[in-house]
Amino acid sequence: MSKTKLLRKLTQTQLQTVQGGTYHKKAPPDADYPYKTFRLESGTFTDARDDLYLEVDVWDRNESEDPKIAEDVADEVEHLFRNANIPAPPIYPTFFRESRYPVDDPDKNLQHIRLRFLVQLYEEE
Repeated sequence: MSKTKLLRKLTQTQLQTVQGGTYHKKAPPDADYPYKTFRLESGTFTDARDDLYLEVDVWDRNESEDPKIAEDVADEVEHLFRNANIPAPPIYPTFFRESRYPVDDPDKNLQHIRLRFLVQLYEEE
């Protein structure tokens, strides 16, 4: 399996430990709230390591029981990946939080928070 697929699988497994559904890139239309989507973006590649970006979007509807659920989920995701070294041979990723911010959505009933992490990825040769 490629290192990118391994990293995606590891990321999804980690995110599934946090409340709400977890989806790669896009949630299905009937997804229950709250949920998280994530994607990996290319960054810098060197002989020593690959630097990629992990973007996690947390979504919730304001009319849910607790309008602060999205904040709680974002807190859990941030705690999960903040300065986290999560070895999964043959890959050895370390995650560093870069940013966290609310995203305005045309649907004012949605609460959307985006988190961005730098991933330094080492691989066994």
